[in-house]
Amino acid sequence: MQANDFSQLLEQLAGSERDAHRYRENGSVAELTYGELIAEADRLARGMHGLGVRRGDRVGLVLHSPREFVPAFLGCVRAGFIAVPLYPPLTLGQLASWAEVTGRMLATARASLLLADPPIAYTLRSLRDEVPSLREVVSIAELPEAGELNCGAASDDQVVFLQFTSGSTSAPRGVRVTHGSLWANAHAIMVDGLGASSEDRGVSWLPLYHDMGLIGFVMSPLVTRTPITFVATLDFLKRPEVWVRTLSEDRGTISFAPNFGYALTARRTASTEGLDLSAVRVLGCGAEPIQPDAINSFFERFGEAGLKRRAFLSCYGLAETTLAVTFAGMEDELEVDQLEFESDSTHDDTSGLHRLERRIPVVSCGRPLPRHQVSILGEHGEPLPERRVGEVFVEGPSVAGGYWDDEEETNRVFVDGGVKTGDLGYMSEGELYVTGRLKDTIIVRGRNFDPTPIEVAAGRADGVRTGNVAAFSISGDLTERIVVAAEYREGDPGTIEANVVRAVQQGLGLTVSEVVLIEAGSLPKTTSGKLQRSATREQYLDGRLGLVRRRTDASAVA
Repeated sequence: MQANDFSQLLEQLAGSERDAHRYRENGSVAELTYGELIAEADRLARGMHGLGVRRGDRVGLVLHSPREFVPAFLGCVRAGFIAVPLYPPLTLGQLASWAEVTGRMLATARASLLLADPPIAYTLRSLRDEVPSLREVVSIAELPEAGELNCGAASDDQVVFLQFTSGSTSAPRGVRVTHGSLWANAHAIMVDGLGASSEDRGVSWLPLYHDMGLIGFVMSPLVTRTPITFVATLDFLKRPEVWVRTLSEDRGTISFAPNFGYALTARRTASTEGLDLSAVRVLGCGAEPIQPDAINSFFERFGEAGLKRRAFLSCYGLAETTLAVTFAGMEDELEVDQLEFESDSTHDDTSGLHRLERRIPVVSCGRPLPRHQVSILGEHGEPLPERRVGEVFVEGPSVAGGYWDDEEETNRVFVDGGVKTGDLGYMSEGELYVTGRLKDTIIVRGRNFDPTPIEVAAGRADGVRTGNVAAFSISGDLTERIVVAAEYREGDPGTIEANVVRAVQQGLGLTVSEVVLIEAGSLPKTTSGKLQRSATREQYLDGRLGLVRRRTDASAVA
């Protein structure tokens, strides 16, 4: 019988001896068949049941290793527990603030159990006194062997897990991912979008607390029985070339990454010797704005290893639509449009004050997946014609069930069966072009500017860490003033600041009033690597930004 939800599918896979997963971590390799994977998931589910967790209860998961996270998550799905994937602390220096945020998310979810890595579980046991619903904080090794497992059927509106949003412009909220939306999106991704099969092999280093890693490489591939190799995220961050090395060694055919993953891997792979990427047929990119320079550099770097340019696949999605919304065509190469806009006023010795016409490169994110619709809305909710920038609105079966325990935000964002994404974009010949975030818009002299092109231009200045630049505005005497915060790499600070101002002026015709150089790693970002511009602005205003040097041009007015 053909499965039509993940409860049925996991039951069918429980008896399969086909290869499911390969886990590569710290130089070791572990392999599981589907039957072994489900058996381990069931064992962990029985252990959670032994601690009092029941169907519909929320279970927090803070687990670094994919080898532990995946069975634990699937165990929750099997038993009808609602998993709450949470990001782990990245550094010890962030432990206190991370624990506070984690506690708030657990309280919002009203979680009854937190399953965490041993040192983290020990650290977080105090949360039992702060989160009324939280009964136990344990590691996997501390789960009891006893317990029951009742694998009941699931309805479409039943919640599978809570995906806390990245919070790029707001506080994180728990999206209610239902069985219906998850099944619809997984089928659209694997069957309609990728044309995947059991003959493919996926490779992923993406964090599993984030939707692109969890839905894209844990849940969706189950639909087509596509085996996956998981690389630990920390291994990738330490040595990015492990991504392409794994693709080569495991003959991977499908992989995805945010834009920064492509830039980082191209820059920090010492040699392409011994690499064979000829089997790769899909390299997807999403989760953050796609920069053509980063993608082109990656394919130029690894073209000699057999990587084909037509393997690149741009996409767009968000947690509120479970994951994916649009995919580029399978044979399409990187498609870049030139969006015209009027730049800032400038002076010319011969003609006086005038405006310059500028063009911004914008990457196509492809067409909506089957049974999904994308439209662009104006300020008052009216549909906009092609090539008019407005808010992206999405409809279709992948739309999630709203936010957990937040009726006000649910009613504001989930409207008329669709989702107001908060993203700015436009449609052209049926394809979606995303230009920025609605709340990040910089308004100067009553005109709107997307910060992304400013950040891209500033990121090209020598000494600036590419992809680690945030642009925002502050109040000035006459109008808003543009501030650029950039992570500092090397070189003379004064020269770098001047280069940033010049790059933005020459590239976009906009005047940067202030450049703030900050320490590497101190730019506020979400768990998925997206810039948190509002948080950057807030830290700048109250002096909490990791400051190296601050340059103010008091005479400049943006």
